Amino acid sequence: MIKLQSLREHLLASIPALRQGPERLLTFIERGAIQFSRGQHLTHQYRVPARIVITDLGGSIDVVMIPLLQWISHYQPDIDPDEAVRFDAELLANDRWDLAIEITLTERVVARVNCDEGRIESEHRMPEFPIDACPAKHWALYVKSPSDTDHQLASEWDSPHG
Repeated sequence: MIKLQSLREHLLASIPALRQGPERLLTFIERGAIQFSRGQHLTHQYRVPARIVITDLGGSIDVVMIPLLQWISHYQPDIDPDEAVRFDAELLANDRWDLAIEITLTERVVARVNCDEGRIESEHRMPEFPIDACPAKHWALYVKSPSDTDHQLASEWDSPHG
């Protein structure tokens, strides 16, 4: 599950609370599926309904969602935007909450079969879809809540492709 590992690394790098406490980020795959063709051809695609849980988070939800959407636009741009991200949240206190995010990732695996040698070569593909119009490599997220007079720095991180 290379994509889920990549997404996890990106969230750890881009959300300050997770950099300080990475154990607060939990990732699960629930009822994953494999799409394949019958026969000797072993190339397939994983459909991974990932569940990402972030515990005891404070501040703006944008600190999570904006880096998540940035990663999606780079590695999973073909996802249906109406169904791409679903989430649940539990308010723990006025300023703390738990967040559960669901996103379905796809990951293609090319498996070449060499019958003469009895050898199968498997390769996971992690295609990138760079956003050429925005070449910045480092990002700073400024958030303004209704009670603020100005935007406040909430997070900084490098682009998903580094």
